[in-house]
Amino acid sequence: MILAAGDLQTAMIWPVAGIFLLASGASAFNQYQEWPYDERMARTRRRPIPSRRISPAEGLRIAMIGIVGGLVILMYESNWICFSLGVINLIWYNGLYTWLKRKTAFAVVPGAFTGVIPILMGWSAMGGDLMAPRILFLGFFLFIWQMPHFWMLTLKYGHEYRNAGFPVLNDLFSDIRIKVIVMIWMVASSGASIMFVFFRIVQHPAIGYGILTINIAMLIIVGYQLFLASPMRFRLIFIAANLFMLLVMIALIADRMIIS
Repeated sequence: MILAAGDLQTAMIWPVAGIFLLASGASAFNQYQEWPYDERMARTRRRPIPSRRISPAEGLRIAMIGIVGGLVILMYESNWICFSLGVINLIWYNGLYTWLKRKTAFAVVPGAFTGVIPILMGWSAMGGDLMAPRILFLGFFLFIWQMPHFWMLTLKYGHEYRNAGFPVLNDLFSDIRIKVIVMIWMVASSGASIMFVFFRIVQHPAIGYGILTINIAMLIIVGYQLFLASPMRFRLIFIAANLFMLLVMIALIADRMIIS
């Protein structure tokens, strides 16, 4: 929204609330859909439904409150493009992606669109053109970034996903090959973020150099931990990858507010 408008505005409050509620409801609905699988994994068995803190019916009611509340807000307080994207993302995430996760280890590839559509929603809510280079580059960056972000999890939790009945990369590749795959996608994510500078989406020189520095630091940390560190510190890799995405987003926002 800030990238579209150039600054913070009170008009952002209702769309943010709607997107937040819709995303929360979709997440809760996903937990309702997958609680029997979550129950089989140490990583997820403490979630509210598998831990029996709430019943599946209660989880479904909470999910519906979030989904319906978010859609109603977007319908009346945003525009039809933002609302329609919200409906599409709900179907894509809770319908297609949730089903694909049980069929293929590569479900994250189409599933990554669920992480891209919310930024399109925020952009369109502020009247931004969906074909504008700035939002297309950002969407491409977030799409690429989500692949290594998810596949990193298979390095530590692949056996849990397998035991729960999900296909995983570990069934197809050795750990070293998964590390290579993760690193290739991290390099691709880095390249996607550098495109902001190369194609002058980022205009302030200091912000451009900052993005380049962030990329160098991220690649050194992730590369060292994946291939040289013993033992590999998974938590550090995961934090570095997430912090990388956050800092790139902050840099884009800072650049937009400076030049507007």
